[in-house]
Amino acid sequence: MKKIILFLCLIFSMFAIFEHSNANSFAFASDVPTKVKTIIETNLYSDANIKSDIIKKLDVGIVLNVDKEFLDDMFYKVSLYKIIEEASENDIAYVLKSHTLDSTINSPEKKLDYNAQIKNDNSVLYTYDTNSKTYIETNITLNKDTKVRILDGYDKNKEFTCISYQNKDGDIVSYYIKTENLKVNGINYSVIVAISTLITCAIIISIVFGIKGRKKHQKQ
Repeated sequence: MKKIILFLCLIFSMFAIFEHSNANSFAFASDVPTKVKTIIETNLYSDANIKSDIIKKLDVGIVLNVDKEFLDDMFYKVSLYKIIEEASENDIAYVLKSHTLDSTINSPEKKLDYNAQIKNDNSVLYTYDTNSKTYIETNITLNKDTKVRILDGYDKNKEFTCISYQNKDGDIVSYYIKTENLKVNGINYSVIVAISTLITCAIIISIVFGIKGRKKHQKQ
């Protein structure tokens, strides 16, 4: 019986790991380039978080030196030396990976590591005005099943989520979208609950039959 319980626990652990690995992709040192170039207008942040302070706004085509030791799913850690006039070689900032490409590769392909999809047709995109701290509706919409990249994490309780996607021109752009219009990759929460329930039931049944088996053996 112990072996059965251990086996069931192992299955549940595998499902949990699978769900986590689908919801989040992992960065490896071998995947980090030494230099990147901005492909859209973007920001340099004080921390690896889009809500952190903006150090500087960057134009398209700015080359940045990357710290290969810093591993993050969404950000590169870059040097501010020669980017900001008064910066030293030790001054650093953070830039979104989805807004850059490896500048050491000739004719690199623009692509995103997608982690979500659009749930509903005609989902409206928004921009964020930092002065008024409000979300402004655009005339851009995305259709159901369009693949996107969620930036700065996913919280189903937040009204808006920042995303990047590749438009029809092949450019990678970033906007905000209502979180209710997003479907995150990985095993659905209800599926996890169902699996957990089934495993719990299987363990209980195994225990009950195990007790009955022992009683029957004792009677014999």
